[in-house]
Amino acid sequence: MALRQIPFTAWVGLILTGFFAFCAIFAPWVAPHGNGEIVGDVWEPMSAAHWLGTDNLGRDLISRMIYGARITMEIAVAATALSFSLGSILGFTAAVFGGWFDTLLSRFVDLLMS
Repeated sequence: MALRQIPFTAWVGLILTGFFAFCAIFAPWVAPHGNGEIVGDVWEPMSAAHWLGTDNLGRDLISRMIYGARITMEIAVAATALSFSLGSILGFTAAVFGGWFDTLLSRFVDLLMS
C-alpha cells in the first residue's frame, strides 16, 4: 500500500501514537518534573505551571502520567517478549515431538482461546 492511500484518520492515530511513545521513552527529558517530586500544594488546579494540576501529595500529574506511560510500555514489551519466547519454544517442541504432547498443547491453546 502506498503512503498516499493511507486514510487521514490512520495518519492522525499513527502520529499521536508516535508522540505518546516518544514521550514515554524519553520521559526523564520530556516530563517537566520528576516522577515523585513534590512541586506544589495539594490538589492545585490546572495552571501554566501544572497543566493537569497536582495530586494529594503535590506531585505534578502530567509528569506522573508520562512516567506511568513509560512503565506501561516496559510491561507491554516484557509481556510480548515473554509470550513470544514461550510460544515459540512450546510450538517448536510440539512440532518436533508430536503425539500426545502436541494434542495436549493444542487442547490447552483451544481452552485459552475460548
